[in-house]
Amino acid sequence: MGGSGSGEWYRWDKKETTESQDQINIFYMNKQGLLSSGTSGTLSWSIHGDETSSIGFRIEAGRMILNYLCRVNGSEWKSIEEEIYITTTPCNYGGHRQWFLCPGCGSRVAILYGGRYFRCRSCLNLSYACQQETPPFRLLRKAQKIRAILGAGLDIEEPISDKPKWMHQKTFERLRKKAYQASEQSWESMAGKVGMDIMKQFGIGRLSK
Repeated sequence: MGGSGSGEWYRWDKKETTESQDQINIFYMNKQGLLSSGTSGTLSWSIHGDETSSIGFRIEAGRMILNYLCRVNGSEWKSIEEEIYITTTPCNYGGHRQWFLCPGCGSRVAILYGGRYFRCRSCLNLSYACQQETPPFRLLRKAQKIRAILGAGLDIEEPISDKPKWMHQKTFERLRKKAYQASEQSWESMAGKVGMDIMKQFGIGRLSK
């Protein structure tokens, strides 16, 4: 985080998924102590350690003010100041939780995404990357996600043998079964869609348990 007014800039080109879009997460900001009135600074995003964009922000009572220069598809830089209101809801066990109110539709959201202006997922018509995947790769992603929880490698051909020390045996067995099932379903779906020759070309084989 840097000081406000330090040449923040934001280059936006049309993107289609939430994963590829810069995000402002209110839970992250709260955890970092950035939501107190009077706080100001810079929010920045990077890829592999290289900064890709940044914006200035300041927090006032009940709202966040964004300041940045925006450039759309090679056009001239445009100075933008955007006001985003913050609201709260009570938690079940005491305290409260803060939310952004989307400037576009007024919805209460935890994350705003960076188009030309920062809006919620619905306003920017963004989908999740997994929604654009074919069924075989969606199943593959599911299997790999479970394998990651179990501390196993992401190669679905490798058996899952070691139980995490913190996990109950029944939970381990249940998740391992789900990972194997998703892997098998992914394999069968790929076989039906692209054929065995293409699968061999990419080195995809049936899991041996």
